[in-house]
Amino acid sequence: MVKNTELCVDLKTVLQQDTLLAKGVPYNGVLTRDSEQHYLFEEAVRQNRHGRRNLKLFDGDFCSLVHMQNGRYQVHMRTIDASLVNDCQALAVEVYSELLKVFDIIENSHTL
Repeated sequence: MVKNTELCVDLKTVLQQDTLLAKGVPYNGVLTRDSEQHYLFEEAVRQNRHGRRNLKLFDGDFCSLVHMQNGRYQVHMRTIDASLVNDCQALAVEVYSELLKVFDIIENSHTL
């Protein structure tokens, strides 16, 4: 194990609940060095399952966003029971709204 302290860095955070990092609270997530002295921390969605390798950054009603170990993002759509859908257009608007949130997370993670 090698320990080091990075001085004078810009750290951008994407957190699930907190606005700012709380003192003494451990966060599970991914820390990425975007460029020289610029870092991004993305907190994972808390889950009860063990052994998951890829961190879930968004967990909505219709889709979820995973940050894979290779640095790419993957959007997963949940199955939809067609017999429960009364208004297809309303469902499409709800899915579209969640996808906008997902793409906002991805966009914000790449801009400093």
